[in-house]
Amino acid sequence: MARLRAAVLTLAATISVTGSAASQEFSAKSVNLVVGFPPAGGYDSIARIFARHFGKHLPGAPSIVVQNQPGAGSLTAANVLYNAAPKDGSQIAMFASSAALEPLMGNQLAKFNANKFEWLGNLNRDTPACGAWNTSGLKTWDDFTKRKTRFGASGPAAITAQHAFFLRNVLGADIQVIMGLGGTGPIVLAMQRGEVDASCGMFISSVRGPFRNDYENGNLNIFMQFGKKKEPFFKNAANIYDVVKSDEDRKLADFIFTQAEVTRPLALPPGTPATIVAAMRAAFDKAVRDKDYLAELEKAQIDGDPMNGADTAEAFKTAIGAPQAIIERSKAVLSPPN
Repeated sequence: MARLRAAVLTLAATISVTGSAASQEFSAKSVNLVVGFPPAGGYDSIARIFARHFGKHLPGAPSIVVQNQPGAGSLTAANVLYNAAPKDGSQIAMFASSAALEPLMGNQLAKFNANKFEWLGNLNRDTPACGAWNTSGLKTWDDFTKRKTRFGASGPAAITAQHAFFLRNVLGADIQVIMGLGGTGPIVLAMQRGEVDASCGMFISSVRGPFRNDYENGNLNIFMQFGKKKEPFFKNAANIYDVVKSDEDRKLADFIFTQAEVTRPLALPPGTPATIVAAMRAAFDKAVRDKDYLAELEKAQIDGDPMNGADTAEAFKTAIGAPQAIIERSKAVLSPPN
């Protein structure tokens, strides 16, 4: 018992010293939280709620300033964080997991290695889906197999594009993907104006939150969902695992759609000192359990199902270490046409 008590005291002292060292090195008076998508979408909504609670758990309680830096499906934000952001804890970024894996897909515009980011954690694990506006006349997956349709997307690195490519290239739907429309908010506006018929990247948190009224009154129809388990909130929407045609397609779906469940990860640039990373990871873990943060998520009807920094890093490491045959097929399936 005495030895156990001594070990506990030693561990407590070690944690205290580590926390003290992190506090001394972390000195940012404000932290920029860069969101790789435009305002009003799912990424922006949860980032702004998180920002209101993250700072109070950091040494010195710095202010957290949310900045939107959309471009190429959040690839721009990832590139800037990796190559140009200060390494003192004063800038973090949120970008899509699909963008983080673009180097794996052979995208020459992705100037980073996802394994070298310092991952703070993932704010939620979400179920992605595709939806159509009621004026398109498209309500079910069967409707999409019968005519040519236009899908809105932000850029080739975003799941708004990549999941539509999967529907076209694996399931054979006649889909035209129109890119450059920004995040979910602008794409929904394009659907309302009749400029596009549908969009993927409709996460359940967004449908429950900013777009709940449109969903419940029938303006927004969810026709396809991509989780391994069928999400009851999406009602009668088809599940991708019910419509893929072979074991090979199911393995491909596992690789592509499991990544999407690391929905809203946060990262620091590589080379950030370990003490700063430790301080910010600890603050992240406290913030996502903060009762006021959880109350705001509940009010906004956003699900909070976070992952810590180590688990987030491991998820990306696992994806990058996938069998080469699956990676090569993913490159072909998720790439825009030449």
